[in-house]
Amino acid sequence: MKDEPRAGNPLGRQVHDQVMLRQACVDAAGGEPLMFIDGHDTAIVGLVEVDGEPRVVYDIEAIVHELMRRDGMDSDGAVEFLEYNVMAACFSGGSPLFVHSLGWASD
Repeated sequence: MKDEPRAGNPLGRQVHDQVMLRQACVDAAGGEPLMFIDGHDTAIVGLVEVDGEPRVVYDIEAIVHELMRRDGMDSDGAVEFLEYNVMAACFSGGSPLFVHSLGWASD
């Protein structure tokens, strides 16, 4: 199939999964505009409605991990970058929301 990544290509699978997460949010929002953080689709948790407006929700730890892996930052640098360059810029209506994952595991 054209939209499926090749089985032996993990990068292709990752890109496909990112596209699917973003598209799932767009579909669930039913045409309402959404604000995404470029480069961090793998950190999308889902959508939440705030005052009747859908907003994308991101996992803070997943963004920090990606900044460390992709950009070579240490943990403190990644947190600082996220807080000052991403989260501080997200203050207008429709801006993404951020959550700390609790690491719950089911047996």
